[in-house]
Amino acid sequence: MKSIVQPSIERVTWSEIASALGMSKRGVTARASRDAWRFDEVSSIGGKKRFYPLASLPKDVANAVHIHAMSRSELAPLTEQSSVPAPRSAPISIDPHSLTTHQLEVERARDRIFAFVDGYHGSTKAALTWLNDQKSAGTLTGPMLWAYERAWDKPRAANKLNAKTYYNWAAEKKERGRAAPLKIQKDMSVKPWHALAVALKQRPQGSMLVWIAEEIAHQWNPAWGNDVPTKRAIGYFLNEKFSALELLKGRHNGSALRAHMHYTKRSSAGMRPWDEIHADGWNTHFTAPHKVTGEFVTYEVWHAHDVATRFVPPFGLGYTENFDVIAACIENTVRCYGVPVILQTDSTAIVKKSERLKTNPATSLADRAGFTIVHPQEVGNSQANGIAENFNRYLDRCSRELATYQAKDMDSLALKRVKKLTGKMVAAAARGETAEYSKLKLETERMGKGRVFGSYAEAVEWLDEKRVAFNNRPHSSLPKMRDPETGRMRHQSPAEALDIHRAEGWEPVMVDEAHLVDMFWQHVQKKVVRQRVSPYGKMVFHDKVLADWEGKQVVVAFSDRDDTRVWVKTMDGEIICEAQRTYESAYRSQTAFEAGEEKRALQVIRRLEKKAEAVRTRIGGLVIENEGGMVDEPRMKSIADFVDVDARPVETALLTAADFLPEPSDTQERSWSREETNMWLHGEIEEDGKAMEKQSAAA
Repeated sequence: MKSIVQPSIERVTWSEIASALGMSKRGVTARASRDAWRFDEVSSIGGKKRFYPLASLPKDVANAVHIHAMSRSELAPLTEQSSVPAPRSAPISIDPHSLTTHQLEVERARDRIFAFVDGYHGSTKAALTWLNDQKSAGTLTGPMLWAYERAWDKPRAANKLNAKTYYNWAAEKKERGRAAPLKIQKDMSVKPWHALAVALKQRPQGSMLVWIAEEIAHQWNPAWGNDVPTKRAIGYFLNEKFSALELLKGRHNGSALRAHMHYTKRSSAGMRPWDEIHADGWNTHFTAPHKVTGEFVTYEVWHAHDVATRFVPPFGLGYTENFDVIAACIENTVRCYGVPVILQTDSTAIVKKSERLKTNPATSLADRAGFTIVHPQEVGNSQANGIAENFNRYLDRCSRELATYQAKDMDSLALKRVKKLTGKMVAAAARGETAEYSKLKLETERMGKGRVFGSYAEAVEWLDEKRVAFNNRPHSSLPKMRDPETGRMRHQSPAEALDIHRAEGWEPVMVDEAHLVDMFWQHVQKKVVRQRVSPYGKMVFHDKVLADWEGKQVVVAFSDRDDTRVWVKTMDGEIICEAQRTYESAYRSQTAFEAGEEKRALQVIRRLEKKAEAVRTRIGGLVIENEGGMVDEPRMKSIADFVDVDARPVETALLTAADFLPEPSDTQERSWSREETNMWLHGEIEEDGKAMEKQSAAA
């Protein structure tokens, strides 16, 4: 047991003895003088140095020094010269990568104890006795105390190292090749009912564990065995054995699932303004008056963001997410600081599959302007467009100051009351009741505890105020600077970052107004027929030059709000002519904008008609019984079945006072007597003059 390679220790100094004993140098010097330890003095730089031979020191001091020296040497893992030789055959193999932190700690502690016993100047029993005595006395310190406290797999306060325990550890290491204790592993085998449990758990609406257990018992296949898993076993499998992310895949999709997955954070360091623009749309979480009808509606806001500075140019605003709104956002971006290099949006089909924006080189806005449109590589990865997505949350927080705010966490009762009041406001405005409108507006602000927009222009102005405020507030993604007013360090604002880039020499790639007009006109690919083109709807434009292009494909550029002329170009973008409108299908032709408004209105009407038809279907009919008392086959009845449309004999009209009045000539000559009056009022008259009401069985 003494074959381990030990460190060469012949003599030690005061400091080494003090470190081994855990004492001060003064205490070691006092004991050495009192016990007359033998020492050797060696001349060195600065004076003489005193060394104590290890063999001449007291036994407790020598053992402490030896233990301290062994703890600083390479003791774990042990070499083949250890007192516990490597096994010739290892029936039980332990994968070192499968060991837990606790198992590794126990292994290191046991190896350290093995090394101490092998290097102790005495028997194994004497070494264990010395360790137990030192631990009981509280004088065991340093690495050996750490090993003593962690050598047991399940440590207890009364643990005492005896020979049986020591030899058991040695036998385990000989059998397994490592001193680490075994640990019972989880049963990771696949059971037949696992797939059913996962399918029930991955439902979009979620499933309770009790219901899953009931369904597994209900759908149990006898081929799976006789032991139906309990609710606890199913919960243990789902929570401890199955992947948590896989369980989320059934309940979440797209961006909701990506929120639980890893993503690589990107840096804008080294980028210059307008190198890359990220854009996205946001449906307002508030309502504002329609600019034509005045009714309170939501709007679609498209916003763009410069990645280098986080600067936000003016918004594109509309009622729905369409080409016009996105094109307005791009136009404002180009007008602000020129043409960007890259424009990134999410994977909306309006951009990704649009010939007017991207796919057709002859008509796309991206090719005319000279920028590239890109999208996230994975659909539903909102973090790839996170700059614009985060701005949506900023707009949502700003919208909470409005009385017409509406979101999923909004109080539903208050929302209904505000909508009811805004509807009354619109009705009062339509009637021209200004005072009533003002009264209802104040009531709406009181109920919603916020501001109510009185017009479309107010909503546009409020949105632009929030945009300007965002551009002038510090942004955490931008570098820090010293505030000129307070002198404190803070992040730059987007406007300040843009000014710094301009001061460093950056110049935007601006576009002339004439090119802007042509760039943002709508471009469509059409065929020349009879020297004319029809770019949209029933608009027809003619020019003599088009005779040379008869039957060929050309590009027609036109304005949404001008139907008097169009520009005709080749497929390469060269201008052919300016064609004038020559044919009108009606007394007044529609512009593209008017046609679009009409199309949208017709679509709204169709949706309302579908809703009305659904209501009629839900009303259904009535089931009536036959006259004979037996229920016949039920038949749907309409209101016409309960209306008698056949002609009926007209009953005799009831007599009125006019039927008993005499002719005008009679009334002029005489007046009624008392008997005649009673006869008219009461019918027959008895002899005593009292009225007797006529009663008959027929009546």
